[in-house]
Amino acid sequence: MQENYHKNIKICPVCRSSETEFIYQLESAPMQNKIYDRLEDALRENKVKITLWGCKNCSFVFNADFNPENIDYSSDYDNTQEYSQYFLRYIKRLGKRLIKKYDLKNKSVVEVGCGKGGFLKILYQSGVKNIKGFDPSYVDHDEEIDNLVIKKYFSPDFLKEKFDFVVCRHVLEHIPNPYEFVNSIVSCLKDEGVMYFEFPSLEWIVKHKAFFDFYYEHCNYFTKNSVITLFRQFGFTSITINFGLKGQYFQVEMRRDNERNSVSETEKDKEALRKIFLRKNIAEKLFREISDFLESEIRKWKDMVEKLDNFVVWGAGAKGITFLNRLNIPQEKCRYVIDINPKKHNKFVPITGQKIVSPQILREENIKNIIIMNPAYKNEIISCAKKYGFQGNFIILE
Repeated sequence: MQENYHKNIKICPVCRSSETEFIYQLESAPMQNKIYDRLEDALRENKVKITLWGCKNCSFVFNADFNPENIDYSSDYDNTQEYSQYFLRYIKRLGKRLIKKYDLKNKSVVEVGCGKGGFLKILYQSGVKNIKGFDPSYVDHDEEIDNLVIKKYFSPDFLKEKFDFVVCRHVLEHIPNPYEFVNSIVSCLKDEGVMYFEFPSLEWIVKHKAFFDFYYEHCNYFTKNSVITLFRQFGFTSITINFGLKGQYFQVEMRRDNERNSVSETEKDKEALRKIFLRKNIAEKLFREISDFLESEIRKWKDMVEKLDNFVVWGAGAKGITFLNRLNIPQEKCRYVIDINPKKHNKFVPITGQKIVSPQILREENIKNIIIMNPAYKNEIISCAKKYGFQGNFIILE
C-alpha cells in the first residue's frame, strides 16, 4: 500500500494551485544517465524517492521529493542519443524545419541546455552562425563549436543582448521551478521572438504504460493542458504543439503576438470557467491511471523477467537503467546492457551493476532474448542485432 500523503498539500510549480493530490511513490537510482567506471562504485550508489503529485487545476505531475542537490550535470553525465542514426535523422529534420520556418540563418539563436552540442552543431553547420549554447555537461572536444558553448547553467547574466530565437530541448523536465526558469529565458527574448521547447509527453507515458519513464532527473511531467497553462502566463498566445519521436515528445513553438490561433483574455476566461469542472475530472482520472498502471506493470514485468533466460537489455540510457532498477534485476539474471555509444562501453549501471557492452557481445555469448526499451528504435535495433548474428527473440516495451 502507498503511504497516505494527502494531509501534506503541495503547491503546483506551474499554476501555483493548492488543489494537488498524492499519486504514487517509487524508488529509483539517481542520475540515470551517469554510469560508473568501477563496479564497486556502481553498486554503492544510493536510491532516492520519487513521490508523484498531480495538480487538479492544470494536470501537471511532479516529484515532490526532488532535491536538486542530488543532481550533478557534470561532464560525466551523458544522455547523448546521436549515435543512433534514427535519432540523428530526427534532429536533422527538426533543425532543417526550424531554420526554414523561422529564417534562423539571419537570426540570433541561443540553445539552453545544449548537452554535448549535437543539435547546436547541426544548426551551426546548416548556416546558423549567430548562435550560443549553455550546458555544464559540455566537454571541449569539437573545435567547430567549442567557442559557442558556455559550460554553465543558463543565466541572463551571461548574455549582452536579447535573442530572436530560443531552443530548449529536454531541459524543462529537469527543472524543479519551471515557472521561474521560463521567466529567466523569456527575459532574454526579443518582443517578437520565438521559443522552441521539447520535452516528454505524460499522455504518451500513460498511454504506453511506460513505468520506466519516471526517473529522478525528471522532476516534471507535462500534459498538453499544463504546457499551455505554463506558457500562457508569459503572454504567449500563439502556441503550436506538435509531437516528435513517434509521439513521445512535445514540440512546442510559441511567440507573443496576435496571430489567428491566439485567444483573447476574455475568451480564455470564459473557456476556463466553462471547462473547470471537466478539467479537474480529467486530471483525477489521469492520476488514477498513473497509479494503477505503475502498480500493475511493475508486477507484470517482474513476473515476466523471472521466467526469462539469457536476456540482455538494449539501451544504457534512462529507460534501460530505470527498467533494471525498478524491477531490481540482479547481475546474475541479466549480465549485460548493450549500447551503441562507445563512450559507455565497459562501464557499469548504477545499483544493479550490469556491464555496458557493444553489440559485439551477441557474437560472443549465447544470448536468447533482447529487451528493447524504446519502440521508436526497434527497427534500427533489430537490424543491428541481426548483423551481429542474433537469432533469438526481441521483447519490445510498447
